[in-house]
Amino acid sequence: MSNKVVSETILDGLAAGKSFKELQISHGFSKSDLISAALFGVAELQEEYLSILANRKKNL
Repeated sequence: MSNKVVSETILDGLAAGKSFKELQISHGFSKSDLISAALFGVAELQEEYLSILANRKKNL
């Protein structure tokens, strides 16, 4: 599984209400996988935020 797919699987599981521990047990994810998913999530949010800012500047 690619890093992006692992990260998306982890983030989807968290969004569904599962804990990090549950995801580690059920899918065998490592702590490193969980940290990578967190960083991936932050990067996605940052990208979305910058896109929103760019759109707001266009509309001003």
